[in-house]
Amino acid sequence: MANLKLVADAIFTKKVSWEEVSDEEKETCFFIFNRYFSKKYPEKSQLLNLKTIDKVTGMNLWYHFFKGKPYPNWLWIKNETKEKSEISEKDYKLLLEKLKIKDLDLNYLIDNHLEFVKEELKYYKSLQKEQ
Repeated sequence: MANLKLVADAIFTKKVSWEEVSDEEKETCFFIFNRYFSKKYPEKSQLLNLKTIDKVTGMNLWYHFFKGKPYPNWLWIKNETKEKSEISEKDYKLLLEKLKIKDLDLNYLIDNHLEFVKEELKYYKSLQKEQ
């Protein structure tokens, strides 16, 4: 089993140690890192999301992508949605019902398109008031 912390440190903080990360570790970690990176970079992650991809090359591509970027604080944090602070539980349930989507999809919309969610919520609340 590869050491995820070692690989993450090589990508983000100790960049000179990237050469010391073995190809086996890169291959083992590729799926996990590609999945985590898809939170912020879904388009890039999707391009690397192939069964036949050379996983070592995929990890090297991610390394070069993050070369000039600081350590991403969002990487290891569980996806805590903004709904708790931005949208009440009652409104969250209303949106799930009216939009007919899964909670995972609504969480994505809240995280990435909050203004759209607020507009939809405002619209559905106005419809409720009219009834």
